[in-house]
Amino acid sequence: MRIICSAVLASVAWIGVGVASAQEYPHAFPREGAEQIFENERVIVWDATWPDGVAQPYHRHRYDMTGVFFRWGPLRVTRLDGTFTVSEVPFEIPWVFFQAKGVTHKEEGIGTPERHAIMIDMKDYAAPSRELPADIAPAFPREGAEEELDSPRVMVWDVSWSPGQDVPLHVHTRDTVAVFVDGGTIRQREPDGSEDTTTYASEDVVFISAGTTHASSVTSGSPRVMFYELKD
Repeated sequence: MRIICSAVLASVAWIGVGVASAQEYPHAFPREGAEQIFENERVIVWDATWPDGVAQPYHRHRYDMTGVFFRWGPLRVTRLDGTFTVSEVPFEIPWVFFQAKGVTHKEEGIGTPERHAIMIDMKDYAAPSRELPADIAPAFPREGAEEELDSPRVMVWDVSWSPGQDVPLHVHTRDTVAVFVDGGTIRQREPDGSEDTTTYASEDVVFISAGTTHASSVTSGSPRVMFYELKD
């Protein structure tokens, strides 16, 4: 697993505010190769591929962005002044990142495989006051959860479950986006004793509201999930 921030994000070029502000540019999404998975008051989540030979228009990222690359692919990123960066060296997958809003550029896939990622636009948001149970352990940090990224807007945890593993009752203290790297079947038990069992596939995405409280156990498979805790 490699982690990157906006200053070193492969194939991302920063453009000075004075230059970029001279013209208004569309947001990075929607575009060819990108499909919106869902949107709520906190996030917009995109399934994004960079098609080979398809040049995208210049765009500006209007939101802070995070996500995970599921597949590397060669890419050309062109700055407003016409200079460009070519990414031709594969990086480790899955690859977690954070990019601050304001980046302005255009991109083009320049070969195969075609780069593919789940991208999460994080909206500006003022969270309401929340009263969380003090007698229940927070979802994170916890044993078996590896911190992959801590940025001003999001903290990312990499969690892998073993078959049959149980996670005791816990509460999510922040709104969280869960992106499945590897699928599996998970049973969740609510404090009132009710249960729900769901089978997830790789690249499935789930939004978990702050205050959600449950225990979890794996009934089949070995799920691996990136949990994106959204900071207020």
